[in-house]
Amino acid sequence: MKYKLFIAVIFISTLVKPVKFQGLTETGIDKNSFLCPAADQEADCVNTDTEYIGASLSDTQPIQIFNNQSFWLKKEAQREQFLNTDKRYSGTSLSDKMRSEGWLAMGGYCILISTSPTLTNIVMPNIKATAGKVKVVVQLWYNGDNLIQLWSQDAAILPEGKGFKVNITSSIDLQVGQLPPIAKETTLIGQIGLQQNNRQLIYVQAEGSPRTVKIQVV
Repeated sequence: MKYKLFIAVIFISTLVKPVKFQGLTETGIDKNSFLCPAADQEADCVNTDTEYIGASLSDTQPIQIFNNQSFWLKKEAQREQFLNTDKRYSGTSLSDKMRSEGWLAMGGYCILISTSPTLTNIVMPNIKATAGKVKVVVQLWYNGDNLIQLWSQDAAILPEGKGFKVNITSSIDLQVGQLPPIAKETTLIGQIGLQQNNRQLIYVQAEGSPRTVKIQVV
């Protein structure tokens, strides 16, 4: 009897349909994007979500998507050279101009997508999945200026087997971006010195870069 029960449990578990990632969309982003700009056909710009589209998420297999950092660092250098040689900006005026155009927050950006209880239990804990549904969490992380910072996050409840996209915009996330600085002692990354109290300053100045993520059921 125990043997038969064991087989039944295994069979039932295989009927659970994981949710499926169906790609990224971007709005208002012209720096540090995860997708190639529509008007840019440079060979070294590659949409970084391609290999993940259609991927199924399980409790143990999160998806991590990184932006094409080398491409955007080259774009930053090209813009700086143009302003210096063609527009005669230099020194402080050049730095101020680059900052005003949103080139301050240059670095690695990461989209983390997960259905693991390790993350779903602590991100928006008031959102809970019921039977036949799955909680999905998406986070946007910024790694630059010798920092690792959480910039945005979202959670949604999806029926098993359902597909979803992650919408990325440069709009300020009122749930994260406008919060008071995170106390170092409250987070692991703060305790090891990677979550600094200037998160809000850099975040606000990162115009044109990814700043908000939202889950869209499809």
